[in-house]
Amino acid sequence: MPWIPHLMVLDDDPRVLESLIPSFPNDLAKGLGADRSVGAALRRGDLGTSGAIHVKVTAHGYASERLAAYRHRSPFHVHLHLVRERGGRFDLARKLLNEQLFAAVVSDLRFSDDAGGLRAGQLFVDEARRVHPEVQGLLYSAYPRPEGFPAERFIRKGNEGGESPGLAGVVTRAVAGHLAEPPVATFAAAVADQGIVYQSDALGSTLAQLFDLARLFGAEPTKASGTGRGRRPLPCLLLDGESGTGKRGLAELFHAATDRRKSPMAVASCNELTNETLLRSILFGHRRGAFTDAREDRPGLVASAGKGLILLDDFHRLPNAASAILHSFLEDGEYSRLGEEEVRRQADAAAVLTVETGPWLERRRSGELPLAFLARVERLPLAVPPLRDRPEDIDAQARWLARVVSAEVGAEVELADDAVEGLRAQPFAESNSRELRNVIERAILRHSREVDVLTWAHLRPFLGPVEPVRGNGVTVAASNPPAAAPSIPLNDWQRRLRALAAKTLMKGMGLSLEDAQARVAGLFDVAMPRVWDSVEAAREVPGLDRPIPLPVWEDLWRCYAVSRLGGPSPAERSLGIPANTLRQWINDRESR
Repeated sequence: MPWIPHLMVLDDDPRVLESLIPSFPNDLAKGLGADRSVGAALRRGDLGTSGAIHVKVTAHGYASERLAAYRHRSPFHVHLHLVRERGGRFDLARKLLNEQLFAAVVSDLRFSDDAGGLRAGQLFVDEARRVHPEVQGLLYSAYPRPEGFPAERFIRKGNEGGESPGLAGVVTRAVAGHLAEPPVATFAAAVADQGIVYQSDALGSTLAQLFDLARLFGAEPTKASGTGRGRRPLPCLLLDGESGTGKRGLAELFHAATDRRKSPMAVASCNELTNETLLRSILFGHRRGAFTDAREDRPGLVASAGKGLILLDDFHRLPNAASAILHSFLEDGEYSRLGEEEVRRQADAAAVLTVETGPWLERRRSGELPLAFLARVERLPLAVPPLRDRPEDIDAQARWLARVVSAEVGAEVELADDAVEGLRAQPFAESNSRELRNVIERAILRHSREVDVLTWAHLRPFLGPVEPVRGNGVTVAASNPPAAAPSIPLNDWQRRLRALAAKTLMKGMGLSLEDAQARVAGLFDVAMPRVWDSVEAAREVPGLDRPIPLPVWEDLWRCYAVSRLGGPSPAERSLGIPANTLRQWINDRESR
């Protein structure tokens, strides 16, 4: 399923906009589907290529009675916005243009006097084209075409002066012209090739912002004129989202949409850059003899990327020492290979960083990273909305994944409506789209030889344990797992830390290994998540510019505990620390 283009029809009379429903969306769907190039572009990525084109319609600035009876089929391929503008500022239309990637804007030429009077529509269309060059601007009116205005961008009401192709026909041609623009064509193809399946305006807005950033900041560097070379900021995009929201795919989409796509995209996993030497060697390269086993010169990923793109995946996992190493590189693109500090090189690649929202927020709050470094990292942030905030995308992705995965195993399996509704209600807080794919894949592998339609009963066992909940004194099976309980297998770090916690509890409390593991599971899944929210809220102190860092919070908590209990001796049992040790700790802190 490819990128979804948006269309806008703008008027100050709601009766004109109402008259377009349902005939115009239906004619537009037929026209778009009949056009071979447009139809193929809109259907690209679908399993079938001959299905009908579906148009979603939304009214803005007025209440539409006809629209309440209009129902688009899902999934839709085009989003049509009917916009009523009152006054000459066109604020609503401008807001929409900045939120989504529009293919065409159709405006009435003559608005009422309070909307700018004669030719107000022409001024808005010209402005839209100037700010968004990829948008096809069109005018329609009962009045003659303005002098000097291109005939192909003007629609005359009625058929005076010859047979008119109608509004749907002209808009279809405008969409074809929009898709023929090289940046748009490349972007739309890349969305389909990356397998980005969506129906929500939230992810559509993210893609629109990505397209704009690719146009503004993704151009290949050019040689500076003159003899000197001034410092230039390195183009740096920060993709911030939860695990499984597709940040890696969006980085590849950004690369494909920029002029840098002719050069490679080099990828560095920050999970592997565990120390300063390894980081500098992999990113910037090294000279022979720079360290043990450095038997030859190596250029590094930054040099290998050339004028393309360097992706620092999972940037939040970099060690703290990396901030000093990357500071100059992210500021102006300067770096040096390991072992040749006297030579300063200039990077031509743009940088894309991906971070997980939770861990990155925690690192920012802890104060580990210098503010000057954060200012360079977060120069160009783009937030990726989580899947649970896009239920319509859960629907689209689930149905698409069911077809794709079943085809991979040689079956034809679809999802029942109750299965989709059950999935839409899930939090998907662990790994978003990956979690959704895992659930569907497991269910298909288990039941593909038994059924052709998967119901909620088939999917539910793969979403985690069923927990009992009480309502009105009656115990029932929960449709969702508790918020704190993991619904998918733990990752490596989570398994290691739970094992470490069980070992700590076993030694500190004299428990058996099995008992300690069971108690850690209860603490991590139920008790501690509740405490965590309270602690996070308590660390936000009015008057401070950032939350209290956790190391400082630990010292404050020990001070409070000893104070509340009346001194070191009464606190000895509760804190599990000898009274003499507590006294020495207090004396040391007081003398610093």
